[in-house]
Amino acid sequence: MNQSDLVEVKCPLCGSESSRRIFTTKDYLFSVSDHEFTVRKCVDCGCGFLSPRPKEDGIGDYYPEAFYWSWEGAEGKLAWADIIQKRTAQLEQKSRWLEGIPPGKLLDIGAQKGEFLWFMQRAGWNVQGVELDSKVPNPGNMPIRYGDFLQMDFGDEKFDAITLWAVLEHVYHPGEFINKASELLKPGGKIIVLVTNLHSIQSRFYHADDYPRHLTLFTRKSVARLCKRHGFRLDTVVTDQKIFGGTLNGGLLFAVKRLMGYNRSDLMLEWKQLDDPDLFWGKWRGKPSRLIRMISRLDRAVSYPVEVILDRLGFGFIMTFSATRVAKEGSNV
Repeated sequence: MNQSDLVEVKCPLCGSESSRRIFTTKDYLFSVSDHEFTVRKCVDCGCGFLSPRPKEDGIGDYYPEAFYWSWEGAEGKLAWADIIQKRTAQLEQKSRWLEGIPPGKLLDIGAQKGEFLWFMQRAGWNVQGVELDSKVPNPGNMPIRYGDFLQMDFGDEKFDAITLWAVLEHVYHPGEFINKASELLKPGGKIIVLVTNLHSIQSRFYHADDYPRHLTLFTRKSVARLCKRHGFRLDTVVTDQKIFGGTLNGGLLFAVKRLMGYNRSDLMLEWKQLDDPDLFWGKWRGKPSRLIRMISRLDRAVSYPVEVILDRLGFGFIMTFSATRVAKEGSNV
């Protein structure tokens, strides 16, 4: 992939051309390319975003098959029952965001393999899904449409709830996604969105976002402005690690390894790669190390209480919010 495959952009949320550089990073997770990507922060709405970033017609090259199985860690080898079993705790946490809403019509955007649709269907919901990438398997034969959500025609159909779990940070036009969701919801309908939080240690210092697949990084301020602009009343914003990981664990070990001679790029590759988790947490330059394991345990003991406090203060890495459809700015609808 060439540097010409990247393009400079203005803020993808508010369109402002005023931003400042925060840091430069790479695709440490899958190493699809060796490009460096600059993360910038919008001066006006406060969101973070990649610029330059991959061109929209080339972003598919950054999604290897392993991406869709990275959570299960099985590269497509799990049967449907095994997938559900591995995700049960996560699905239960997701479903709690819909507690108090009578079962109705649910649209899950970014449905992946249909796990959440299956779970909510069993809870009495009439479910539909949208998956942006047709390469994602559908082993449960759930009702999922494939393609560009913004181009899909739903006719007069309206939904009681729409969910986007770890989707909005991946798309090129997040405002248009929220706008279309608003149009598809019944008045008083709920939208529930999970994104990453730029105002977290994990995002700012650990580079925990999945670059360059994460194109936009959110803050509470940018989320509030986005909701207001597209006809939503922001109800709840929570940061925690109950649905997706993103713990504070690792910072102490990272610092120790740096002090002991690792360069930053090699260490980031160790930390983010998926093939051998022990490479970072229990080894020194590829060899098992009792000392590294001891530091890892100390790291977790020290970081966990800090993580809990930061989550409660709204500075955790994973941010989930719910909002109610009311009326768009300047509209009576």
